[in-house]
Amino acid sequence: MTEKTNGAGATSKQIRAIFAIAREQGISKERLEKHIKKKYGKESISDLTLQEASELIDCLRQIEAVNEDRDKNGDGIKEIRKWLTRIEERLTVLEVRYEKIVDRLISEVEIKQGVRLAELEREVRAIRQMLKEYFKEEVEHEQK
Repeated sequence: MTEKTNGAGATSKQIRAIFAIAREQGISKERLEKHIKKKYGKESISDLTLQEASELIDCLRQIEAVNEDRDKNGDGIKEIRKWLTRIEERLTVLEVRYEKIVDRLISEVEIKQGVRLAELEREVRAIRQMLKEYFKEEVEHEQK
């Protein structure tokens, strides 16, 4: 059975490995993609070539080895990274929810402002009509 590539060269197995190792090390998808953009100039993991994906896996495994050594010494960096990643993921979810709420509020305000503007325009037209009639009556009254 041959391994499928995602079109850019990295195999689906490599991509799964990247996500798995990163998750295990407490590295969020967002942070991983920022690193990929900075180091490789690619927008996402799926844009990596076979060689770039392999290099990234090696890098993540080196991080994994360092973290495991620290954990043996009682530093607990691995658990801290996992905890921080969970917080970061929750904050991302909250940020998305916040943006949706703000967008909805903005659109509601725009709708209400539009209604208010329409009401004001009607009032201005009514006042103009009243003024025309008033001045018309004044002119007619003066002419008599």
